[in-house]
This record gives sequence, structure tokens and C-alpha cells, in this order.
Amino acid sequence: MTISHRVLLMVVVCFHTHFPWLGIAQALETGAEVTLWLESDQAVATSPLSGRREFRLEAQERVISSRANGINGIVVTSRRLVGFSSRSLTWSKTDLDLSEKVLEQRILAAFSLIRTDRNLYAFRGANGLWFEEGLGVREQVNRLHSNDYGAVFITNERVIGFTPLLGSFSSKPLDVHEHIVDIANENGLIFVSTTRRTLVLGSRLSGWEEFE
Repeated sequence: MTISHRVLLMVVVCFHTHFPWLGIAQALETGAEVTLWLESDQAVATSPLSGRREFRLEAQERVISSRANGINGIVVTSRRLVGFSSRSLTWSKTDLDLSEKVLEQRILAAFSLIRTDRNLYAFRGANGLWFEEGLGVREQVNRLHSNDYGAVFITNERVIGFTPLLGSFSSKPLDVHEHIVDIANENGLIFVSTTRRTLVLGSRLSGWEEFE
């Protein structure tokens, strides 16, 4: 049995024993539920269940971007990251450090990702929670690979993954001479192949699975 087949068999077992996955599947099937727009001093979100929900901006707080997809919407300002969940029907925020710069954003159907020059942030649309992973002083993100079920950041030091069911970021350190060979999707899983092993991440898994 190949690595891929062993992993898929394991996933089938996890599917039948971890029912929270059903909530994520339903979220991915609903389509866009959130509409965002900006007014003079506030961000406004609407969804079929919540009606109008407002988030007041601070004085001189500058909006950099706003976007909605699936069950979540994200507003990036000069001071913080603000997320709206159509499932919890609430806004939630996480503050940015002074002079922290937003470099990349991915707004997916069930979760969202923000990369800055200091941290990685994830917003879980199912319950409106923010998660944060700090980057090392010399750590640099070389690549972000994502699908609707999870995401992987490749840095010069680690492979960092996030899925809506993990509850936090999960990382694997890379050896000094270990290099990334390929990143691929298969049946909702993300496979990261290196020069010495295969790492697998998916929403139906509790973290990274590793195969030599």
C-alpha cells in the first residue's frame, strides 16, 4: 500500500470518529454568506442569519482592505485585524504590534489567513476565533499553499500548517539540509514532500502526519 493510500485509509477512519468535520463541510457548501461594507466610522457586516452587525472603528484608524468569502469576512486596518463570523454572528479582533506590516491575505470559505512581517494569523469562521503564530527573528516565509480545507506556510526553518479543526497552528521543524520538493493536494489533504520525508495535513487529521 502506498503512502497516499495509507493516509487516505486513516482519513476515512477519522471521518467516522470526528463529527466536527461535518460542520466544516456544511460551511464549504453554503457559498458566500457574508457581505461587508464600510461607513464613515464603522465596518458593517450582514448575513442571512445575523442581519446588520456593526464594528466601530477608532479615531484615525485607517482601513487597508476588507473582503468576505463563505462564512467569514475580514477587515484589515492600520491597528488591528477584525473578523466577522456568520455562524457566531459576532465581530472579533486581534491587535497588531506597532509598525507591524501586513504582507499577504487569503480569505477562504471557512477560514482566513493573514501574514505579517512578524506573525501568522488565522481566523476561524465557524466560531469567530483568532489564532496567532509568531515568526522567529530570522524566519522568513517562502511560500503559502492553501485549499478550502487547510493551509501550509513554508519558511526557511519550519513547515507551519493550519486547518479549521486544529484549534491552533501546527509546525514541523526542517533540518538544515532538508529541502521542499513538492506540495500537492489530494482529497482535501495537503502533501508536503521533502528530500527525506512526506508530511500530510488535513482538516480530518489532528495535526501533521509524517512518513519517511
